Amino acid sequence: MNVKKWLGLAAVHVLAAMGALTGCSSNAGSTAEEIRIGAIAPLTGPAANAGVALQQGIELAAEEWNAKGGIEVDGKKLPIKVFFEDSQSKPEQGVSGAEKLINQQKVHLLIGDAFASSVTMSVMDLASQYEIPILSGEPVSEAIAEKVEKDPEKYQFFWKGNFGSSAYAETVFETYKYLEANKQYTPKTKTVAFVVEDTDYGRSNADVTGKLFEHDGWKIAAAETVQLGYTDFYPQLSKLHSLKPDVIVTCFTSVASGVAFVKQFQETKAGALHLAIYYPVRPEFIEQAGPAANNLIWTPLSYDPKQIERQKKFAESIQNKYKVASTSDHASGYDAMVNALTAIEKAKSLDSAKIAKQLSNLEREGLLGKYVFDQKNHQIKAGADYLPVPAAQIQNGENKLIWPENVSTSSPVPQPWVK
Repeated sequence: MNVKKWLGLAAVHVLAAMGALTGCSSNAGSTAEEIRIGAIAPLTGPAANAGVALQQGIELAAEEWNAKGGIEVDGKKLPIKVFFEDSQSKPEQGVSGAEKLINQQKVHLLIGDAFASSVTMSVMDLASQYEIPILSGEPVSEAIAEKVEKDPEKYQFFWKGNFGSSAYAETVFETYKYLEANKQYTPKTKTVAFVVEDTDYGRSNADVTGKLFEHDGWKIAAAETVQLGYTDFYPQLSKLHSLKPDVIVTCFTSVASGVAFVKQFQETKAGALHLAIYYPVRPEFIEQAGPAANNLIWTPLSYDPKQIERQKKFAESIQNKYKVASTSDHASGYDAMVNALTAIEKAKSLDSAKIAKQLSNLEREGLLGKYVFDQKNHQIKAGADYLPVPAAQIQNGENKLIWPENVSTSSPVPQPWVK
């Protein structure tokens, strides 16, 4: 091969590589025939129930927007097409799936990860690499927001579609203080213990919650981490039984882990006040845990179509389309997709910078609350005026809102196992 021919081939490879690095920016503009949205979620593995529900919520939102005629881009109405990849709750699998969506499917915006903080921590770096808007779904780890705050220019195309771990932590801590103030619980040693999944999500929630208790004069008796989907808690409970903490806080995304813990917690008569994060949100939790679920206090009960009017119609739509009971994961997927499509609609363009700017300016009432981004860390704001993070208690097999008092539907009842 002569030098001239070799240089020509080399130039072709360089241009191809440059095209891959610029991602979907070459796919934007008036030549597009459809708006292509990619989504990464755990469609198999221990968090598959949540991932499939997120997928269904995203699909429903796209279907509704297409029924209205799609979105106008550069003066032309375009339909929406959604592509999914399975992260299996694994960061490396999430990155692989995201790159497939970006380079092969040429998506204009990526929802990633829809569920796992650990996957999002890896996927979010693709936003700057490919200059593509990436919007996460449910992930809450504060580490995600911290990465953005440290380098906002690098993450100008990434936006965290949920609040941070501090919102869960504040609810857990304030709910405890509410119980103490109302003489429902009196600590003996002011010690708190954590049993959480070994993910960014679990560790972040334990870390931030622990700091709030420590600031109030408490000590952390133990911080146990377990694998995703872990179900044999007897070793951890044996350790906690000897330490006798006043409060135990658990955090799992796997329903199987939550069900196993509350059953084994009852068997071993741990005797501590038990506060939980996330896993009771799944409707099958109460069914599978049975009596062991009763009196558990947990957060966040943000999706309750029986009592929240704006969620009733959505619940009916999920039931009619998928023949399943709707969950907060369905609502989160739906809200994430509508947030993404709203940004594209307002941008009237598939240009990444224009979409990212509209995500930045987002202010929209969704199924779960009002979505507004904190500009310093690209994280959705939490609170009564934004996304609420209320606490519930399972009473006689049903979830009842118990905190904050202004939205509560029931008063808390003492946990009978507390010594």
